[in-house]
Amino acid sequence: MSVRVVPVLAKVAFVSVCSALMWNTSALAAEVGILKCRFNGVDAAIHFGAKRTLECTFRQKSSRRIDRYLGLVEKYGIEVGIIGRHQLVWRVTSEHKRRLRRGALAGRYSGVTAEASVGAGIGASILTGGPSKKFRFHPLSFQKVAGLNVTAGVMILTLKRKR
Repeated sequence: MSVRVVPVLAKVAFVSVCSALMWNTSALAAEVGILKCRFNGVDAAIHFGAKRTLECTFRQKSSRRIDRYLGLVEKYGIEVGIIGRHQLVWRVTSEHKRRLRRGALAGRYSGVTAEASVGAGIGASILTGGPSKKFRFHPLSFQKVAGLNVTAGVMILTLKRKR
């Protein structure tokens, strides 16, 4: 990998993060809880796509109940570097403000993602989907990334309720 490629990829990631954060959501959507997902493995990547398994927890705002999910994240776009621990945190919104049943977030979500790290770094992903496409995941804060990595592209997250 050329030394000049990394700054260009970092700029692409930064522009993608800014674009993702500016993506507007419905004014009628209400926050229903917080979803946290973790990847604890290590992966070396110089490719167009990647798949990783995540452990996720969802804390519902109305009841403080915690639901556990297994997640499969698929990224399509450029990914260069060594990826270590990841922690992704999203504010979950829905047009339905009622209390959610257990496993309500199970489903498929898609959106944009971007991240850059040298040691510790930042990233952001905005996703929409799930049952009847009624949920949106907004980055609560920048995700924590450990490694030497640049990623920009499309992300698909599939959640299955963990029993």
